[in-house]
Amino acid sequence: MKPCNELLKILEPAYAPCRNFAGACNSLIWDPGNGHVPRGFLGATSSISDVELVLVFAEPGDPHFSENHKTMETTLEYTYQCMKHGTDLIHRNVRTILDLCFPDEPFDDQLRKTWMTESLLCSAPEEGKSVKSTAWRACSSCYLKPQLDLLSKAFIVALGLKAQQRLRSVGLTFFAAGAASPPGCNLPSTRDSWLKAAMALRTRGRN
Repeated sequence: MKPCNELLKILEPAYAPCRNFAGACNSLIWDPGNGHVPRGFLGATSSISDVELVLVFAEPGDPHFSENHKTMETTLEYTYQCMKHGTDLIHRNVRTILDLCFPDEPFDDQLRKTWMTESLLCSAPEEGKSVKSTAWRACSSCYLKPQLDLLSKAFIVALGLKAQQRLRSVGLTFFAAGAASPPGCNLPSTRDSWLKAAMALRTRGRN
């Protein structure tokens, strides 16, 4: 389930490994054998013009114990399987969002219309905690903004306050919704925000 070539070209330098590990992102971890690589992106499996929805998360959580990534392809396959089977709560919540946005469509068809990505491609030093602004600003500039510039005609949804802050930092317009991961996903208003995002997407499609 590879993304289209235009997005792959933007993300490939993150696996060199990314030059930012030597500077702005020196507080983050590059450890492919234990799953610590840029990851968490998926979708756009046909063409850029097919993408109607972009979901932007904060950053990936800690890798599972079984993760071992030598290439971008293994991260894509692992993320795909987690999303498809609802491995963790965040994956099940994302499937809920996709079903709200594209009801009665198979997951693979939803992926063709959706690009999911992280505002910071690497895990935080401590899961769910703050990340140095130098790191997320560098990642947003090098990777997030080029992705979203390419997908400028799609409906962008920022899930959670971190993602929203990072999108604002690069001057992008988006729909603000609650996070798909804990603890934000547990707030009573969060599921309502997902429904509102889906309604806004559908309304947009009719205009």
